[in-house]
Amino acid sequence: MAQTTENIEPDHIHLDSYFALLFSKTKGVKRISLAELRNYEFEKGDFYWAYLQRIAARNQDFLEAAGLDSCDIEELLAREVRPHCHVRAKGAFIAINAFNELPEKESGDMECVHVWIDATKIICIWHESLDVFTSLVESFKARVPPESPAAFWARLVLAIAERAEDMVEALRDRIDHLEDVVLETGDHPWESELAQVRRLATIIRRSMLVHLDTLRNFEIEDFSWVDRVNKRRVREAGDRALRIAEEMDAIRERAEIIHDQIMFKRTQATNRYMLMLAAIAAVFLPLSFVTGLLGINVGGIPGSNDPIAFTVVTAILVGAGVGLFVIIRWFKIF
Repeated sequence: MAQTTENIEPDHIHLDSYFALLFSKTKGVKRISLAELRNYEFEKGDFYWAYLQRIAARNQDFLEAAGLDSCDIEELLAREVRPHCHVRAKGAFIAINAFNELPEKESGDMECVHVWIDATKIICIWHESLDVFTSLVESFKARVPPESPAAFWARLVLAIAERAEDMVEALRDRIDHLEDVVLETGDHPWESELAQVRRLATIIRRSMLVHLDTLRNFEIEDFSWVDRVNKRRVREAGDRALRIAEEMDAIRERAEIIHDQIMFKRTQATNRYMLMLAAIAAVFLPLSFVTGLLGINVGGIPGSNDPIAFTVVTAILVGAGVGLFVIIRWFKIF
């Protein structure tokens, strides 16, 4: 593949529109319109990448002109398709999830991109633009462009894994912070923050397992246009997906430990408060009984006519309260 890319500028390619890039061994990489693509005479080793928005009206005609069967076109243009890999006689239809990097929203939202890949082309149908394609386009100028659709596909799945790894790193930092808050400072983080970390970990884990299954289905097929190097790259992307899923399991387990620690500390605090109330009751309940008994309006109460009786009774009650407190402390009840 020629390394020249003078015909494209990543800054001039808008990922919120449709376009096609032609990859040629002799002409390098250049942007080409869909109309020009129909009349282009491909040389040996040439292939193209079409990036199409799902709602565009011209997609049906373009996909038909590209030689796709009606069932494949229907799957490509469908709005809701579960991630999977369907192998056809000419190529493969792949629906795969990808994450957008939205650090300002801390979002776990995913977008499913539909891909058709064969020996001469790779077609991506999208509904919402994906940041992963931005880095992919920029890589065409930073390094040698892909030499085949298989190499393009390998770069794409590796880029998706790298994007997921960025989210994993962010989640790891957040769970580390929560552990520091709970285990070192003793403070209690907001339950909603811990729940959000667990939710994102669950979403990423589920997505990565489906991602792994899709890549494995593609990898085991014996396509003549997929060489060993790119098969290894796809396998590496699958291994990364598996490692990410395992990391998500670890993060969820750490979140469970933090949650158990929070509940343990709350239980300890509750027990301490209940013990405090019991100790207070143990001191003041006898005193309240005595004062209540002396406060009844019947005759015969000793010292009712003695001017110092109130002082004596008060002193006795204070002494009894202090004595009860000393006894409680002596037996380490509180």
